[in-house]
Amino acid sequence: MMRYFRNHKWMAALIALALVVLLAGPASAAYVVKQSWIRISGTAGETLTTGQAVCFKDADGYVYKADANDGDLRPAIGVVGSKGASSGGAVEIVVVGVLSGWSTLSEGAPCYLSETAGGITQSAPAWSQQLGVAVSTTAYFINCQNYFDSSSLAVLGTLTGASPLVLEGATANDHETTIAVTDPTADRTITLPDASGVPILSAAVPEGATAVSGAANSLIFEGATANDFETTVTATDPTADRTVTLPDGGGTVMLSSLATNAVDAANAVTGASNGLVFEGATANDFETTVTPTDPTADRTVTLPDASGTVDVLGSASHDYGAAAVDWTMTAAEGNATYITATNANGAVNAILASAVTGKIYIVYNATGQVLTFKVTGQAGGTIANTKYAIYICNGTDVVEIFEQP
Repeated sequence: MMRYFRNHKWMAALIALALVVLLAGPASAAYVVKQSWIRISGTAGETLTTGQAVCFKDADGYVYKADANDGDLRPAIGVVGSKGASSGGAVEIVVVGVLSGWSTLSEGAPCYLSETAGGITQSAPAWSQQLGVAVSTTAYFINCQNYFDSSSLAVLGTLTGASPLVLEGATANDHETTIAVTDPTADRTITLPDASGVPILSAAVPEGATAVSGAANSLIFEGATANDFETTVTATDPTADRTVTLPDGGGTVMLSSLATNAVDAANAVTGASNGLVFEGATANDFETTVTPTDPTADRTVTLPDASGTVDVLGSASHDYGAAAVDWTMTAAEGNATYITATNANGAVNAILASAVTGKIYIVYNATGQVLTFKVTGQAGGTIANTKYAIYICNGTDVVEIFEQP
C-alpha cells in the first residue's frame, strides 16, 4: 500500500511539472514601452504583440505586421505599444517613443523595417525604411517616417493611347494630372534634361499663337498672333555665372536691386562653380557658399514651409582632455542631433549657446563622470556615465524626456 501511494505521488509531481512547462510556453523577449510621445490606435487584422512593427493594410484598413518584403504590408507606421490585440481588437501603435527588450544592438546605429513580418533590424534590406535608432544595446528610439514605396515601379515599354499617364498626386481625390500626347505626324523625341526643376508649360505648339518655345541658347515668344514675327530672348556668352530676374511689373528689366550684384558686393548673391555664394550684409573676404555633393542620381532638396535653423552638422563630439572645463558648443555643434562627450576628470558641462524650440538631442556620456547638458544660464539635466539621454528644447532650456536605465 505505501509503495502504491509513493508511486502515485511521484506521478502527480511529474504531471504538475509538465503542466507548468506547457503553461509557461516558449521563452520570448519581453518588449516594454519606456516612453511614448506620439501614439495612435487601430483595429488589428491579426494577432499583434508589443514591439512588432505594423502598418495599415489598404485592402481593409486594419493593422497588420509590416514586412519590407511585401508591397501590401509597407511602409510601417509605428510599433505595437503596451496594448497588443488579437484580430478585431483595438491595438495601440507607438509612432514616436522608446521601446526596450532587444539584445546586442549597436548603440547609435539606425534600425529598419525587416523582411521578417513585424520585425526590426539594424541591417538595411533592399526596400529600406528607417524606423529609428538604437539608444542602447537593448532599446530603440522609434521615429517612423513617411516613405515613398518605389518597389512597384517598373521599366515600361511603349505606352499607347492619347493619355497614357495619369498622376494622382499626394492626395487621393477626384483631381489628377494627365500627360496627353497629340497624335504625331512623324517620329518625335522629347528629352528630359539631367537637372531638377519645373517644366515650362505652354498652351500652344511652336509658332502657334501665345506659344513659348526653345531654340539654341534662346527662348522664343510667339505673341498673341501666329505669324512670322516673334520675340527671342538670347543670352550673350557669359564670362561668369549670371542671373537675370524678371520683376513683377512693367518697365525696363533690372539685373539687380543693387547698384551692382558683382562678386564680393554687399548683399550680393552670385554663382560659383557648382554653388551659390552669399556675400552677406558686409562686403569682405567672408562668404557663405551653398554647394551640392556630386550627385549619383537626380536629387531634389525641398525647403519646408517653416522657419528655423538648418542642421548643418549631424553629430558633434568633444574630448575634455582629462580636464573638467566647460564645453560651450558652437552654433554648428548646437545644431547637431547626436552629441557625444568623452574623457573628463570631474563633473562637466556641455552648454548650448542658445535654445531652439522643439529641437531634439540624443546625448551620450562617455566622460567617465556626470555630465550636465543645458542651455547657457539654465539648469538643464544630468546624465550618468556611459548612458544615453534624449532631450527636447522648450525654448528656454533642454528638458530630459528619457535616460537610459
